[in-house]
Amino acid sequence: MKALIVGALALPILLGGCGLLSPEEELLIPVQAGQLSSDPGIGLTVIPAAERGAPLELAGVDLDGEPLALSDSRGDITVVNSWATWCAPCRTEMPEFAEVATKLEGQGVTFVGINVQDDLDNARDYTIDTPYRSIVDDDGSLVAQIPDVPPRSLPVTVILDGEGRVAVRIVGPIVLGTLEDTVLGVLADERN
Repeated sequence: MKALIVGALALPILLGGCGLLSPEEELLIPVQAGQLSSDPGIGLTVIPAAERGAPLELAGVDLDGEPLALSDSRGDITVVNSWATWCAPCRTEMPEFAEVATKLEGQGVTFVGINVQDDLDNARDYTIDTPYRSIVDDDGSLVAQIPDVPPRSLPVTVILDGEGRVAVRIVGPIVLGTLEDTVLGVLADERN
């Protein structure tokens, strides 16, 4: 009986999502393009060009079994977002990723998802209208390779510079309404 009570008490915590912010904390905080700064309160870290490590080398197959690698988009700013259909914050932020990916198409920006420990049929159905592909990460080992990300964090977003190095890291859900300006800030820095 004690296990049942503990399980019932833990259920709302588990269903609350896998991110770091509650819905009340997801305020619209505008980020002006070209004026990026780190904000540990929302899990956003901007890495200066001189401090970026080696290119992030993640590869696998997409949801349809076709090869997909981050190196395919070298030269572009690459937005990499880890997600799963069972992750509530992931589902909340996914429409913004799809919208921004469509809006920035042809502007030197590529979006790639990393689908973590998910049912592939559910993931395929969920992304039917998503304008970019996702690498399958059955065991979480790809997300574990992203530098300075706590184990089992989801969602996680990194924005890579044209060389494939992490320029921005967001641990937890994005602040809704800020993705486009954050990506444009990295693009502006890249062009300077």
